[in-house]
Amino acid sequence: MPNEKKVFVSIYCKIFTDSFSGELVNRMATGTDIFNFLIEDAGMSFDKEGHLIPGDCNLWYLGCNEKFGCLRVKDRIMEWDFGESSFERVESFLSLIYLEGVFTDEQYQILLEKINEGRQVDNMYDVSKYLVAKREGEPWVKTEEALRFRDDMKRFVAKVKEHLKNEDFIFLD
Repeated sequence: MPNEKKVFVSIYCKIFTDSFSGELVNRMATGTDIFNFLIEDAGMSFDKEGHLIPGDCNLWYLGCNEKFGCLRVKDRIMEWDFGESSFERVESFLSLIYLEGVFTDEQYQILLEKINEGRQVDNMYDVSKYLVAKREGEPWVKTEEALRFRDDMKRFVAKVKEHLKNEDFIFLD
């Protein structure tokens, strides 16, 4: 649609060795652009044989990654650090875009449903296992790792920081 409203957005998170798409970093985008990007496959889920598993939408990695990221709509910036990802933040981001009149009601509802599905997984390292279970019609139960991976990452970062301080590195806040 040529007359779709555009809004300035930035959508990014650090996953693996910087594998998340930079397609919507610091740019003007329509609701359709944003919607399509968020539900499109990230292409990072593989089965045990190394075959790509479809269905790992970009949206999920924003809510359940272990590192850091940033969501921005206009002048509203929502960022997180190691072990602080959350679907609540992603939902707030989508709500801001919706309130700007950029998403249609249907787009917004579909994205909220995808968030709810992502909350069932809640750990980027479980996405592949979840998609295999879904494909095979097996029930999914959130893993123990999903319940603790954020805290594990925070502890790891704290240990690294403490080690570097002991080596006389200086941290500026």
